[in-house]
Amino acid sequence: QQAASSVLVAVGQRFINKVMEEVLTKFQPGILPHYFVLQTFANLSVSNVFGMVPFLNSILGTMLPMLGMAKQDHMKSVFCY
Repeated sequence: QQAASSVLVAVGQRFINKVMEEVLTKFQPGILPHYFVLQTFANLSVSNVFGMVPFLNSILGTMLPMLGMAKQDHMKSVFCY
């Protein structure tokens, strides 16, 4: 999973729209996402800052209601990251 996340981040440096289109399908409102989906968002934000700006509204709009659902420490930490 870490390797797949790293590949998505590497590809996202050049093709951010295609990567985000696929990753956002795994990021649905009301369903706590997998740890590495959030980790991929965080790493994409670091590696391609300007490419992620158009997606911030949809990501944060979906993420904010989910914050109360994160009960495990590892999920709390990845939400913070």
